[in-house]
Amino acid sequence: MTPYPHGNAPLEWEAPPVGGPIRGILMIVPGFLWAFGHIIFLIFALLLAPKWVQRHRLGLLRSWGTVLLWLFDIKLELHGLENRDFPGAKILAVNHVSLVDLFVYSAAFAEPGTLIYKREFGRIPLMGRVMRMLDFIEVDRGNREAARQSMEVAAKRIRDKGLALWIAPEGTRSRVGGLQEFKMGAFHLAMQTGAPIVPCIMRGADKVNPMGSWIVRSGTIRVDFLPPIETKHWQRRDLRQHSKDVRELFLRFLPAAPENRS
Repeated sequence: MTPYPHGNAPLEWEAPPVGGPIRGILMIVPGFLWAFGHIIFLIFALLLAPKWVQRHRLGLLRSWGTVLLWLFDIKLELHGLENRDFPGAKILAVNHVSLVDLFVYSAAFAEPGTLIYKREFGRIPLMGRVMRMLDFIEVDRGNREAARQSMEVAAKRIRDKGLALWIAPEGTRSRVGGLQEFKMGAFHLAMQTGAPIVPCIMRGADKVNPMGSWIVRSGTIRVDFLPPIETKHWQRRDLRQHSKDVRELFLRFLPAAPENRS
């Protein structure tokens, strides 16, 4: 049994039935146009009116995902927002199961919030400049030493600016469904920043966009922001056990990926 509390979030929650594929098919083109059109608009807005973008940053970031959810008729239920919105740095750790997860991360973006992106994305013309202007954090995973140094820089920025970071401890979305083993990056970052980890339990995304499908169906996605887990006194030698304990908390709500089931 995990030592961490789960607040008022129900352990059992069944997503309502999803809709048929027709709307999802019809919305592919409008969704594509909005997704990339909004990004192009943001690029030019940042280059021409960066102060205006900074004033409206949260609305601009949230609108990308909010409109996509609306186009595909997906209802987003957010619970425990007090755990997302308390002041100071925090690590928002969320399970990753679907392409639609990106819509949710955007629509539920915290302020001041940030994302971590690979250095390679920063080399795309204009993209790196835009992500830096949005206060996103670049990490270099080219080798162990570069990765360590860039994570130290990331930790300092998160701590000093009181940023909220979305991160998926699984590293990548599951190809077979269920919760995968956690990688250690999120836990090293939590230890370096001393920022609490806020477990974010996302359910229903695998129903509206099953693995292997490009069709997004209408439905409901629920995210529960659980009480924060303090990390100020974590030690490196205990990180692996902490990662197991946090994963056990997630497993109270979510099934394990088949390869991880006993």
